[in-house]
Amino acid sequence: MTRTLVIANQKGGIGKSTSAANLARAFSEKDHRVLLIDLDPQGGLSASFGVNSFEVRRSMYSLLQYPKSSLARILRPVAPYIALAPSSNDLSNLEIMLSGQADGVTRLRDALVRNQMPFDFIIIDTPPTLGVLTVNGLIAAQELIVPVQSNYLAMRGVRSILDTVDRIKTTGMNPQLNILGIVATMFRSESEHAKEAVDEMRTVFGDKMFNTVLMYDDIVPEAPVAGQSMLDYAPEHRVSQAYRQLAEEIMNHD
Repeated sequence: MTRTLVIANQKGGIGKSTSAANLARAFSEKDHRVLLIDLDPQGGLSASFGVNSFEVRRSMYSLLQYPKSSLARILRPVAPYIALAPSSNDLSNLEIMLSGQADGVTRLRDALVRNQMPFDFIIIDTPPTLGVLTVNGLIAAQELIVPVQSNYLAMRGVRSILDTVDRIKTTGMNPQLNILGIVATMFRSESEHAKEAVDEMRTVFGDKMFNTVLMYDDIVPEAPVAGQSMLDYAPEHRVSQAYRQLAEEIMNHD
């Protein structure tokens, strides 16, 4: 059975695209087939695999804009066991158009139902907003992962995404959506503030926190510049190992 994960947080620069790319590679190392969906007009996830969202001809724009479009026609194989449904810069315009459509927030769910394919995991990356594209991801997914930067202010912003999830469930748009976990990102071990923030997260969110903490290192932004995930760019690095550990937590989750 396919597990559909959405990675969302309205704050930008906290590791959503990086997490999507590296979790996909960690799953694929275990021979799991992964579909990556890039809903962010900035195309960070696509760039992580060397795909320029400004040059893409067939993208998530096509799939969401045209109800009869084919998912298979936009897919790109980007790594062993991984296919990417890339972003394009015109997704920003599409978000405005979808906001006025009755089915605007369910286009992705409908497309995935219409184009069922043999993947073990679908990972949806979302933009740093709680707009129509992110809501599309939340409605299409079974499980939510919330990356949170390891500081107090970032932690306070989690309430907005949790409130959105609650509304999506209680209104019946996706009553099955489950918060799989909150993961602390961009952790600096030398920072007392970061340590205190992660401790506070564990107090506030309890068993909804993943055990894995994703550290920051100056090498991390080098990987997408090279068109690679961290697991390909520096496979033995501690950040790569942390993503493998997080993937194990996800795979072992009941």
